[in-house]
Amino acid sequence: MAEAEKNAPMTDASGPQGIEYEAQQWLVRLTSGHATAADAQALTEWCARSPLHARAFAEANLLWDRLGKVAQRPGVASGSERLVAPRRLPSRRWFLGGAMAASLAGAGYLVVRPPLQLWPSPREFAADYRTRTAERRSIAVSDGVTIELNTRSSLNVLGDAGAGRVELVSGEAAISVSTRDHAGVSIDAGGGLVRASDANFNLRCEAGRSVVTCHRGALAITYAGRSADLGAGRQIAYADGALGSPVNVDPVAVMAWREGQLVFRQAPLAEVVNEVNRYRNGRIVLANEALGRRPVDVRIPIDRVDDLIAMVREAYGAKVTTLPGAIVIIS
Repeated sequence: MAEAEKNAPMTDASGPQGIEYEAQQWLVRLTSGHATAADAQALTEWCARSPLHARAFAEANLLWDRLGKVAQRPGVASGSERLVAPRRLPSRRWFLGGAMAASLAGAGYLVVRPPLQLWPSPREFAADYRTRTAERRSIAVSDGVTIELNTRSSLNVLGDAGAGRVELVSGEAAISVSTRDHAGVSIDAGGGLVRASDANFNLRCEAGRSVVTCHRGALAITYAGRSADLGAGRQIAYADGALGSPVNVDPVAVMAWREGQLVFRQAPLAEVVNEVNRYRNGRIVLANEALGRRPVDVRIPIDRVDDLIAMVREAYGAKVTTLPGAIVIIS
């Protein structure tokens, strides 16, 4: 049996209602946090079966578009293994990413950046390393350099293994450079470059914004023609051609995800919801602007992030509506 046939949702119905059901099942799969490149290709082939198939998926996709408009309103929340990075051929990444982008764009039913970011983009699919929902992965890039990828993160190794040059395509990573004698590490992220020779730090890159937090040692950041040095306990962000000023933070709280915890201190609830969404399937949509602005202090175990939903309902009397595909609307 072909790979696409094995990946296709199964149903006994062949009429329009059966096709609509299959389209909904495709969305459930894509929002599961475990979609693969084979799933994307199988969906492309499923949509190409007939105009009915294409229209059914487009109509099902409208749900996410509508939810996306709600989530993007101002003030509204929109198992480890250690591996040695192998030698990579640039043509593999280029071919996979290019083929996926072409097939998705050609089908006309998926966008490069999916609604609500419910499934990975073609570039994320094609990365050398990619973590799924609630997965963490430790990668030994070279002697003295270890990178731990957080949930839903993608990383490319640039050049030969051991060169110490990588690209954080998206997501979050904790980087440890443990020896002064090593040449260090250089990380491309969001159009910027972060260099370190003896340090521990956290790097996050999503939605066009990158945030660097230094836990130990010193870092050098270059972005849009500007440079900055960053010491322990300091954080800097850059986006849209602007490099911010360093601020004081608690790096232990920022990197608590490595210990299986999410820690928030007087953070707006909308920010908490956004962060929790990275660790669960589907999406929580906070459709109450006033509620989203409430500051909260909370510590949430990553393996029980849905506890936040019950907490908000009980603490604030919020209404909770659950939809297929693990979509939860809080209003």
